[in-house]
Amino acid sequence: MSKFVVACLASILLFLGGGFTASAEGLHREEALNLVKDALENQGSISEEVRTKEAINAKLQKHFTDDFIKKFVQANVVEAEGGYTAFGSDFAPYYIPFFSYDENTEVVYGTNGEVIYVQEEFPDTEDGPVSSGKHVESVTLIKENDVWKVKDVKFEGEKSK
Repeated sequence: MSKFVVACLASILLFLGGGFTASAEGLHREEALNLVKDALENQGSISEEVRTKEAINAKLQKHFTDDFIKKFVQANVVEAEGGYTAFGSDFAPYYIPFFSYDENTEVVYGTNGEVIYVQEEFPDTEDGPVSSGKHVESVTLIKENDVWKVKDVKFEGEKSK
């Protein structure tokens, strides 16, 4: 009788374990937001020291697709004494937006869970030297080699549905 109970429990655990694996293939809201936060920190760290282009690419590989890295490096990485670095700016292309990471930041799941959009609508701003109209900023996440990564960053776009 105890072998039967153990076999039943093992079957149930295997069944449930398979269900958890399937649902964990996508990123839950907090995981998606944490990935985007970490990607922003990763980008910012490029400006902390002078590196080789290979070291910059290797550092960015953790959070960004290969295509995105090429665009980011071309637009933001400059030669400096002894190597390369990036000079950050509030308006540098391909940088992760400064999301609030609260209820204003939306996580939208695309068809079949193959793409995730993290987006936020920003209000009109008249403060400071630069003003901007109401707009949406978004980050597109996809799986590259079974790892979720940033594929694109868009400004001024419309919300994904």
